[in-house]
Amino acid sequence: MILGKHIAVVGAGIVGLAIALRLRRDGFRVTIYDPMEAGSQTSAGNAAIIMTSQTVPVAEAAILRKLPSLLQKKDGPLTIRKMHLPALLPWISLFAKNNTRKRRAEISEILKPLSMNSFSLWSDLAGPYDTPRHFSQNGLLYAYKTRKAFRAAKLDASIRGEHGVPYEIIDREDMLDLEPALIEGLEGGILYNDVVQCLDPRKLSDAISGLFRTSGGEVRRLAVRSIKPVDRNTVKIVTEEGETAYEEVIVAAGIESSELLAPLGTRPKIASERGYNLMLHEPEMSLERPIVAGEGRFVITPLEKGIRLAGTSEFAHPEAQPNWDRADRLFDQAQELLPELDGEDNATRWCGSRDSTPDGLPHVGRLKKHRNVMCAFGHGHMGLTLAATTAQLISDILLKREPLVDIAALSPERF
Repeated sequence: MILGKHIAVVGAGIVGLAIALRLRRDGFRVTIYDPMEAGSQTSAGNAAIIMTSQTVPVAEAAILRKLPSLLQKKDGPLTIRKMHLPALLPWISLFAKNNTRKRRAEISEILKPLSMNSFSLWSDLAGPYDTPRHFSQNGLLYAYKTRKAFRAAKLDASIRGEHGVPYEIIDREDMLDLEPALIEGLEGGILYNDVVQCLDPRKLSDAISGLFRTSGGEVRRLAVRSIKPVDRNTVKIVTEEGETAYEEVIVAAGIESSELLAPLGTRPKIASERGYNLMLHEPEMSLERPIVAGEGRFVITPLEKGIRLAGTSEFAHPEAQPNWDRADRLFDQAQELLPELDGEDNATRWCGSRDSTPDGLPHVGRLKKHRNVMCAFGHGHMGLTLAATTAQLISDILLKREPLVDIAALSPERF
């Protein structure tokens, strides 16, 4: 076992932070590179849920049939900016190939152990003292207004149940017992009991960053201009301050990862899927657990300092001007489920770009031509969920242990 290697992690989002801490605990010397404060970008704006129940791909093949309407409709749960469509077409083609019934079943077999083990790995990473401070396990409740949507949800739940995911079907008369703030007359809901909520994603990032620093890890607030493999034992990180040599480099820079890797002869397939949220600082009500608006496909999450409405998706260039209407509309939609919800007047809006892959699986593993350059991005909606899992996979690769899944299935060059 070779310990003490000096490893650079490019990216200080929640995935990069989890990897860096895991590797420090495994005895490696680790330096993180990111020009921004750790955990301050996309990792700060997620729906704050560890989706242990997500054993099937998030995206559905039905999206392809809805493509013309997605280009026209601006207020749906998912939209595509017309100007972005030409650049997105190759990704859409790969998405279609990975959304046959057979392929989705194969993806589910890979995703299942990654998701279902996610919280146990988070607990190990955060430690027995910090885990209760950052996470609560009251489950995740999907709420449905229409009989059609509720019927489809029960079928989806049964499929997850076959994968070993525990769930309860909540009848109409029991919904208010679980969440008294909900509107009366809902058709019903699905409660996924083992789903875990993060109480504050930014605080979690701060805590992991703090644990990393106190363990002897180094954080450099610098943008990486390029990655230069030298030989089997050396790869250089180039910044405005010059070049620094490492034995391994792990790219965990989210949507920016593809641009960093292009000069090395590979461009892993990721698309910019932007998410919006609306943070209500004075909601004037409380919830016991996160709620998913079934038909609207967004999440209502109670955090330490308010309620976050999150989940709307938009395929657009990361630098495109945000369409803040997408965030603002979440309030009216949430009030349809929670009539006493308040706080719109002093709410804050947020937009960030997810790095989504055509098959819903992350890019994790070594590059074929440059074996000391590794990838850890492409998590899409599952970044918070799979951060600790990805950290474990990277550690397993470096220490030559048997990983949770066949790592070839996550190869950044699989397409």
